[in-house]
Amino acid sequence: MAKRKRKKPVTGGKKTGESLKDVLSLYAKVADLKREMAQTEEGGERAVDRLTDLEVHVNLLARLLTTLCLEKLGIRADALKRLVRRVEKEALRDSQIMELESLYKLSNGNPKKASPSRSKPRDDPWEQIS
Repeated sequence: MAKRKRKKPVTGGKKTGESLKDVLSLYAKVADLKREMAQTEEGGERAVDRLTDLEVHVNLLARLLTTLCLEKLGIRADALKRLVRRVEKEALRDSQIMELESLYKLSNGNPKKASPSRSKPRDDPWEQIS
């Protein structure tokens, strides 16, 4: 009969203490993340409420402006519709221009390129006029 070797009991020394600290630190990090998520959710709810309030105000102002144009300024309804369409097209065009400008600014952020100097050329016709 072969003798079996007895396994030594595992002592709870450093390894157990370190793993307990690791677990506790993970729980603390999870609790911090839960708090941050709750704060973010609360901020999102406030933003939605503000957006709803702004939509109500814009609708009221649009109605007021329409009423003023029709009744007090004497603008006809079809002329007002054409004016609104023109303003919408201009606003769309302006927003597209602003978007393109912001994209250009983002792509133009290379500091290695030296900007050309803005000195006047020698044969500048404006110098002769003045």
